[in-house]
Amino acid sequence: MTDQAYSLRKRAWESNRHSHYISVSSGKGGVGKTNFTVNMACQLASMGKKVLVFDADLGLANVDIMLSLSVTATVKKYLEGRAGIDDILKKDVYGFDVFPASSGFMELAVLSDAEYEKIFNIFMLLDGKYDYIIFDTGAGIADSVVRFASIADTVIIVTQPEPTAITDAYAFMKVVRQAYNIKKMKVVFNRVDDAANSDNVYKSLKGVAAKFLGVELELLGHLRDDKLVRKAIRAQKPVSVMEPRAPFSKDVQDCVKRLVGVPVEKRASNVYDLFKGVFR
Repeated sequence: MTDQAYSLRKRAWESNRHSHYISVSSGKGGVGKTNFTVNMACQLASMGKKVLVFDADLGLANVDIMLSLSVTATVKKYLEGRAGIDDILKKDVYGFDVFPASSGFMELAVLSDAEYEKIFNIFMLLDGKYDYIIFDTGAGIADSVVRFASIADTVIIVTQPEPTAITDAYAFMKVVRQAYNIKKMKVVFNRVDDAANSDNVYKSLKGVAAKFLGVELELLGHLRDDKLVRKAIRAQKPVSVMEPRAPFSKDVQDCVKRLVGVPVEKRASNVYDLFKGVFR
C-alpha cells in the first residue's frame, strides 16, 4: 500500500469507525491480563455481541495457549505475506473470534512503521464486522504495547492491589498519557481478597493519576481471588464457560456490564448484608 493511500484510509477509519476498540494492558506481567481478556470476550459474546480478540503480544502469544487452540497461520506469516486474514482467524471460539499472535520471535517485539501499518490495516478491513475488537497487549511500556492503546476507544489496565503492580500500572498510564495524550482510562483489580483494601488502593491511584498525570481513572471492577480460575487455566478453558457461577465469572460479568452501560446489581459484601433485609 502507498503511504498516501494508507494515510487516507487510516484517517477515514479513525473518523468513522464502526467497531469499538478495547486495549487491555498491564504495567507488569503475571497479573491476569489475558485471562481477564478472554473472559471479557466470553461475557460480551453471551450478550449477543460480535467479538474479536486480537493477540497483540505479537512475539509472546498467550491467547491461543489459554484457549488450547491449534494454530498454524499467525501474525508473523501475515506480516511476511504468507497468510491472509481469513487464513489466520479462528472462528467461534467460545462465541468469539481470535486472531492469534506468534511465540518466540524477537523481531516481532520491535516492528517498523510499515509493519504497524500492515497490522492496523487488518482492523480497517474488519471494522464493522465486530461490535468489539479487543487487543490483548503485552505487559510493560514498550512501543508495541502503547501503540495499540493509542488506537483504542477504551484503555483498560489490569493490575493487582499490591505495590509493584500499582507502581507499574502508574508507569503505563504515564507513558500512554505523555506519548498519545490519552486522558481517560479504566482499571480492573485482580486477585482481590479484601474488597475494602482494594477500593482504597483504587482511590489513592485515582487521586495520584489525576494530580500528576491529568488522567481520569475509572474503576471497572474488582475480581475476587478464586481458586476456580487456576482450575480453568489448567484446563485451558475460560472460567466463564467452565464455571459460569464462579465468583470470578460473576465479577467479570459485572465489569462487562459497566463497560456497556448495563446496570449492575449490588452484591452482598458479607453475611449481614445478605440477611439484613430478611430480619427487618
